[in-house]
Amino acid sequence: MDNIDLQIIAALKNDGRYSYARLAKELGLNVATVTRRIDKMIQDDVISIKAVLNPFKLGYNARSLIALDINLTRVDQVCEQLVSNHNVSLVVSTFGRFDVILLADFPTWEMMQDYITKKLPYIEGVNKIDAFPVMENKKLYNPLFKNDSGSGGPALIDEIDKTLIVELEKDGRSNFAELAKKLGISPATVSRRIARLKEENIMKISVIRNPAKLGYLANAYMVLRADLNKINDICARLAVYPGVHMIMTLMSGFEIMAGIHLRNPEMLYQFIVEEIAKIDGVLNVETFICAEIRKRSYPLFEFDIEGL
Repeated sequence: MDNIDLQIIAALKNDGRYSYARLAKELGLNVATVTRRIDKMIQDDVISIKAVLNPFKLGYNARSLIALDINLTRVDQVCEQLVSNHNVSLVVSTFGRFDVILLADFPTWEMMQDYITKKLPYIEGVNKIDAFPVMENKKLYNPLFKNDSGSGGPALIDEIDKTLIVELEKDGRSNFAELAKKLGISPATVSRRIARLKEENIMKISVIRNPAKLGYLANAYMVLRADLNKINDICARLAVYPGVHMIMTLMSGFEIMAGIHLRNPEMLYQFIVEEIAKIDGVLNVETFICAEIRKRSYPLFEFDIEGL
């Protein structure tokens, strides 16, 4: 990646559906160059462009970290079902005690419980489910949305909106004709609905970068058992590390969850042993090494493309 690629990515972060012509004009490039570079970054899995939902507008008040033990011959099929659910923002296959971890968001804890107890167990291949309700977000990935949940009730979306969002989560640059054919509606209706979802800040189409393709080859999620009186201090210590992109406190089983991107496994090991394990109040660390990121509906921090 060079500076031109980074400029293109920065522009697509604002709106992933910017036309090639508009990007070329804004960046002082020709259309063919912009088209070729975007297509190559997508083909090489450096970036994806997809819909990102606004949890505040949808009234999502319940979030859980969910870990699954899965029959290894069914991991791909289970992940496919998880990825297609717009309530699931993260799906990662992992090495360790669990085979897949995910983050799920729902408007109420009752809906979350229904998903965990009545939906997940009936996915073929799922052997065991451990759920860790999220108490508080202490450090967020680069957020696209502000918490405006107090400015009215949840936005209303119907089944067509939901299906459209699912398709845009796969490919945020799908053209209107293709989407119209899949949904059985007119291209004009597709255009109008996408415009409304964006104007009402229900979703954005943004660029999602793949940390592994950016040189971050050690990607992991860690859960910590900690002294209850020192949780805030531990989170504050973790938050200063640029490689830690996500910190959440949990309600049961573990006290803290942290997401980490580092350059190589050696750095990850040293970070756990020399930094995290020595933080006052950390009692135990369990690490889930990412095998493959199947779905990640959020952008990374800017440092991930700056190579810091």
